[in-house]
Amino acid sequence: MKPGVLFFRLLDRQEESLMAKHQKSFSEKSLQKRLEAHKRVNKIPFIPWKLKRVFHHLLFPPHTEILSQPSSIRPILFIAPNIPYPDRGGTDYRLFHILKGTLKAGYLISFFSLYERDLLAGRIEKTSAFLQYENSLKELPLCHLFYGIRAFRTFLKNNPGAFSAIFIAWPKTVQATLPTIKRYDPSVPVIYDMCDYHARRLKREGELHSDPTILERAKKFKAIESEAARLTTLTLAISAEEKETFLSDNPSVNIDVLGNFFDFRETSVPGPEERAGILFIGSFVHAPNTDGVLWFLREIYPLIKQKHPSVPFHIVGIDPPPEILGFAHKDPEIVVHGWVPDLSRLFRSSRVFVAPLRYGAGIKGKVGLAMSRGLPVVTTSVGAEGMELTSGMNCEITDAPEEFAKQTIRLLSDQDHWLRLSGQGQHHALRHSSTDDLPEKMRQIFESVGAFSHLRTQRSARPDLP
Repeated sequence: MKPGVLFFRLLDRQEESLMAKHQKSFSEKSLQKRLEAHKRVNKIPFIPWKLKRVFHHLLFPPHTEILSQPSSIRPILFIAPNIPYPDRGGTDYRLFHILKGTLKAGYLISFFSLYERDLLAGRIEKTSAFLQYENSLKELPLCHLFYGIRAFRTFLKNNPGAFSAIFIAWPKTVQATLPTIKRYDPSVPVIYDMCDYHARRLKREGELHSDPTILERAKKFKAIESEAARLTTLTLAISAEEKETFLSDNPSVNIDVLGNFFDFRETSVPGPEERAGILFIGSFVHAPNTDGVLWFLREIYPLIKQKHPSVPFHIVGIDPPPEILGFAHKDPEIVVHGWVPDLSRLFRSSRVFVAPLRYGAGIKGKVGLAMSRGLPVVTTSVGAEGMELTSGMNCEITDAPEEFAKQTIRLLSDQDHWLRLSGQGQHHALRHSSTDDLPEKMRQIFESVGAFSHLRTQRSARPDLP
């Protein structure tokens, strides 16, 4: 037996022992030490990538939890880079609602996080926060919870046919997990959720900044996304517009649309006289948000302040970069909040929402979320795409800094215009993006690949049921 094969078999046995312990708590100090060691090793150029993988597996063991008793009903398995953090990013918010919609459609669900549990817990400011997200996920409820590719591989190898369908978010997650799925359960239908057309977003970024490195990344991502769609049963685009764009590049793939959805628990909206200031929300891990806010601060906000010198600008989102923090240090009206777990107060107290995005792809969750809360939106053509919006009717759309400032100023001062955009924007979001419609949409998607809910099965077996 080759030494490398022997080593990985021994590693598998060690990991199975670790998985059996079902670790429930963390040592903050130990996690941080392992993260620092992981970063240092990854920075060393002469270490082979396979050896780095081995070191990674030793630092961050896989983790499996069986959360329900075995059943004749096979669950849907959802795969993503990490467990969803719904209050930290639009993609995670969407995924969490997709999980809930699938449950309401009558399916059982399981979840697989590509990143290991200890790695994810160490990257959040407090492990207690991670455990809250994990508990929210488990309580949906789940049948299984996997962390790390080795945990998933071990389970699937021993339990082929355990899932009625597999739903994978993001193209690189497909790339990382599909070989294991094809090897151990080749007949299971696999759904690839694009989230957005990454190659399109990168191409726009490269063209905006005239950066050949980013343009080359766009070409590589285009190949990854095309292969993911070709090798899976069904591809999901986030909008009809993006579906047509992807089909023009990949005419033979099987593709449907699964958009953004918002929970309309609050439909009452405070009037404009009770509000003040401008609001932006977005994770700064996502490069288009950083670019858009800096563009707004440099070219648009100064024009607004000529008319409204004391208007505050509230910036919300994880990991704000030093450039944005620098603007806040110079101007007390610029308030950088960082991550805010509950956005209700800001949505109810802000006067205008801005989404000054110069590049991107897909549907912008921040725009739909603001509209669903009755907060008028000023955005760009990129920020509005895929949502069937009409400038001047349910939002304001412009790519020129002067016009962007003009429309923001109008909403800060014109109450009738504010009320019109608030009402029509919320109505548009409710009509096109309500979570009430999600269970039926998920049922249609899964039935199209041959995965039927236990509710539908029960009805088929009982003709007397409606």
